[in-house]
Amino acid sequence: MSTVAVVDIGSNSVCLLVARRGADGAVTVLDKLKDTPRLRDEIDENGVLSEVGAARTLAALRLFAQVIGQHKARVRVVATAALRAACNAQDFIARAQREAGLRVEIVTGDEEARLAFLGALSGLGELDGETMVADVGGGSTELVLGLDGRAVQTMSEPLGALTVTRDWLGPDPVSPAAVAHARAQIRAMLTPVVDAFRGRPQLRAVATSGTIQWVARIACVQAGDSRQDVHGLELSAVALRQVVQALQAAPNLADRLRIPGMDPSRADILLGGTLIYEALTDLLDLPLWTVSMAGLRMGVIHELLGT
Repeated sequence: MSTVAVVDIGSNSVCLLVARRGADGAVTVLDKLKDTPRLRDEIDENGVLSEVGAARTLAALRLFAQVIGQHKARVRVVATAALRAACNAQDFIARAQREAGLRVEIVTGDEEARLAFLGALSGLGELDGETMVADVGGGSTELVLGLDGRAVQTMSEPLGALTVTRDWLGPDPVSPAAVAHARAQIRAMLTPVVDAFRGRPQLRAVATSGTIQWVARIACVQAGDSRQDVHGLELSAVALRQVVQALQAAPNLADRLRIPGMDPSRADILLGGTLIYEALTDLLDLPLWTVSMAGLRMGVIHELLGT
């Protein structure tokens, strides 16, 4: 049996996933850990990652390294949009090696998109024809066009739940004018990007990320279903818009926390990420999304295991 691990240093959270391939070839998740240092919010207007942000993330990495050692796992550590944006990223990488014994690799937007595509398709069955995978993270959005389960075109935009919230929605209370402004800015950025996906009537749209998982769970609660496992769920455009409406009607954190199904750790940024999915839905006239609870981390796991 082969045991592997991936550490994902994202804009919002830092995650560890440990998995093993058994003699029968099946992949089993052995361990999962998550911390939320909000790394993208710790990068100032000059591109400098703060000591507070670095220290929080390094503390998580030290803990992750202990767990990886306990499992004797081969590991790949990938960093995405936040460290791509940090001018002192190399200083952080050196500290991660020195303090946690982990070699951090900053992946490009295209590589992030490819890995998200590979992971997102896990457990969704045979995917014949054209597929689009959308991964809305904290600091970037990756889009991948696939044909018969193989990625053929990738793209990445510096647009995520944290950046939309910080740059356009602003502090609470979030006004209708701020939401309208955010919508306009998101669509202006995405309109030229989605041309590759237009005119494809048989396109299957797959969505992955924490944002879409919690949107799907809230939509399920609205429909009287309290499930947590939303992998493979078909989320209609109508249901997505109903969640957007509920989030818009909650201008401050206290109101958002009262939305049934809400994740308290994501309540302050969920509207920002959901508006990106709303824009993609409208720009491409999508009737529904297939939700995937796997993504970049599972993509790395499959590559490490050769599956």
